Amino acid sequence: MAEIKKSIFINAPVEKVFDLALHQERIPEWLAGMEAVHDVPPGPPEVGTTYKWTYNMSGMRFQGTNTVTEIVPNARFVVQSTGGIDSTWIWTYEPREGGTLLTCEMSYTVPGGGLGKFADKLLVERTNVKNLERSLANIKKLIEG
Repeated sequence: MAEIKKSIFINAPVEKVFDLALHQERIPEWLAGMEAVHDVPPGPPEVGTTYKWTYNMSGMRFQGTNTVTEIVPNARFVVQSTGGIDSTWIWTYEPREGGTLLTCEMSYTVPGGGLGKFADKLLVERTNVKNLERSLANIKKLIEG
C-alpha cells in the first residue's frame, strides 16, 4: 500500500474550509483528474453515503464508488474509494491563527501484485503526488477566491 500526505494553509476559518467537503457534487471542480461524480444523494453526506465517480489518470479512465466512512465536523472527513485503484482519503482540518491547515492523507493499492508495485513507482505515485498538490491548491483558490 502506498501513502501520500500533503498539507496547505488556507486563509479562511475551518468551518468554511470544511463546508466544501459537504458538497461532494463539487469534487470535479477541485480534485485533479476527477472527471465526474454520479448519483450523489441530495443534502449533506453522512457516514455510509455512497456515490459513483469517473477519474482520469494519465489518459487511463477509472470508475468506482466512494463511501463516506467518517465525519467529524470541522475536523475530519474520510472517504473509502473502490474500483480501479482502491484508496482511502483522510482529510483533516486544523484551525490555525488566521486560517486552516488542510491535510490530506491518501493511501492506495495498485492492482496487479509485483507488476502493480512497479507501475506505482514508475507512474502512479508521481501522478498522485502532483494531483494531490494541484487539488489542495485548487481548494485554496476556490475558498480564498
